[in-house]
Formats: sequence, structure tokens, C-alpha cells
Amino acid sequence: MKKLITVLSVFFVFSHSVNAFETSDLSVTAGISANSAVYGASGKETNRAEDNTVKTIKNESGVFTDSHMSGFLELNVGQYVSLGIEHTPDAISTPQNKRVTNVNTNTTVSADFNDLNIAYLKLNVPGGIYLKAGYVETDIDVKETTASGSTYNNPSTEGTILGVGYERLVGDAGLGLRLEGSYMSLDDVTSSNGVSATGGAPANGGRNQIDISNMEGLNAKIAITYTFGK
Repeated sequence: MKKLITVLSVFFVFSHSVNAFETSDLSVTAGISANSAVYGASGKETNRAEDNTVKTIKNESGVFTDSHMSGFLELNVGQYVSLGIEHTPDAISTPQNKRVTNVNTNTTVSADFNDLNIAYLKLNVPGGIYLKAGYVETDIDVKETTASGSTYNNPSTEGTILGVGYERLVGDAGLGLRLEGSYMSLDDVTSSNGVSATGGAPANGGRNQIDISNMEGLNAKIAITYTFGK
């Protein structure tokens, strides 16, 4: 969160450096977009027994698709540079994974990516093409049902996004349409059931730890925009 605040602070300071620009060169664009994406990741689950020895290690990789809405706001500095912030209010949810741990005992796990925020720089190329690069931050809500009733901590992660798109105005009233494709990469995260590596006991069943790596996604977006002050 601190990094996102820092990025937004830089944007704020930059937007108020109007000495280098005429007021007529500044405008604001607001938009709403529909997104369809494919995401992938690798996971490693380490289960320790009550005596703290490693009982099982399970490695899996998978992909899933999800659709969500998002909104964004941009400060346009002249014709070629825009600074923006995008927020996704919808949760991006992974499929539920189920496994049998003991006889007639199932463990299920899934995750929601909540409050996906992107701060970005957009470079406009003549002809309607634009390039985009930015910083991503999101919270991960780990949802696991275990026989012991233990819950997993919910980590946050950050990463980067790169995109390319095409935009055009619809008439002279400030309305616009965008088509965009982007690639996102997130940092690795670790979550556990709260039991330490040496704190296994019959009451808690031992430590379970999940390490998630190689989190990435490809996103296709269509957006409607309106530009104020153009």
C-alpha cells in the first residue's frame, strides 16, 4: 500500500507542475471497462505432522479464466502523456481445489484477489495506438476448509503490468472507445495456517504452508471513456 501511495503522490506533484504546461494542455479522462483474462500460477503446499516432521509436499500448476469490471481515471498532459489509476471492485476468484486428507475428510482451498489497483503511465502514439506500463497491488483472500478448522493468513502482493491498446473518439463530445491487451506479473507470496514450523501438536494438526509463485495474467479489455476539458 505504501508503494501505491508513493506512486500516487508522484502523480499528484507532477500534475501540479503546471508551470511547464498551459492549462489548455491538461484534461481528465474517466472510463469504465469490461475485462476478460486468463491467469496462471504455481503452488507448493507443505504439510507437517504433529511431531513437526514434513509429512507431504504437493506441487501444482494451473490456469483459470475470469471476467471483471474496472474503472479508471487519467490526467492527460498534452497529447502524448497520461497518468492513470485503475481500480477493480470485483473479486478475481480462482477455482476451488479439493483433496482428501484423511478418510472421509476433505480439504478445499481457493483464493480471491481483492482490491486490484493499478497506477500507470500511458504514452499515446499518433494514429490511436498507446503503450502502458504500471505498478500493481492486490490483496489475496485465502479460503481454506480444513479438518482442524485452521485458517490461513491473507497476504498482499504487488507487481507490474505492460499493455498496448487502440483508442478513438466517438464524435466531438468527448466520448471514446478503447481496446487493450496487457500482461501482468505478481510477486511470490506465502500463506500458512498460523502454526510455526516447530509448533505442531495434536490440537492443531501441524503446520501447513502454501507458497505461490509465477503468478501472471493476460487481460483483454474494452472500455468506454469520457474526456473532460478536451
